[in-house]
Amino acid sequence: MDANLGESSPVLSAGSLHPWIWESCQTLWSTGHYREAVGSAARVLNAKAQQKLDRRDLSGWKLLMNAFQAKPPVAGEPRLRLMPTELSDNDTFVSLHDGTRALAQGAFRSLRNVVSHEEGGEPEEHIALEQLAVFSVLARRVDDAELVTA
Repeated sequence: MDANLGESSPVLSAGSLHPWIWESCQTLWSTGHYREAVGSAARVLNAKAQQKLDRRDLSGWKLLMNAFQAKPPVAGEPRLRLMPTELSDNDTFVSLHDGTRALAQGAFRSLRNVVSHEEGGEPEEHIALEQLAVFSVLARRVDDAELVTA
């Protein structure tokens, strides 16, 4: 147990983040623009989700809240599925999709909106890296999900 604490604890490498995220902000990060790097990651995730869903009428958390809802797709509102649709009555299916919706809302509202709309200095590097990791989790979910249309 002690091996997982302190100096020998796991290290998060920015290079292991989802490529959409790291590639979108690597240059900003290398010049110490951590705040803008987080904003860039959010913008790229939004653009990739809009592209995959072929939707420009929604963006950010509203787009992902719609895409990951457990309800079946309707015309003009495709869904992203992290598990086979035939399991949609399964508690795990509902939890996974509802949890991803909540994560998207939290990431865009509490991270992206703050760096985009509020004045402030640069966050500490480790805090900004944690924020990038949140967007990386969402990017993997969007990238890995199956697109389901009506």
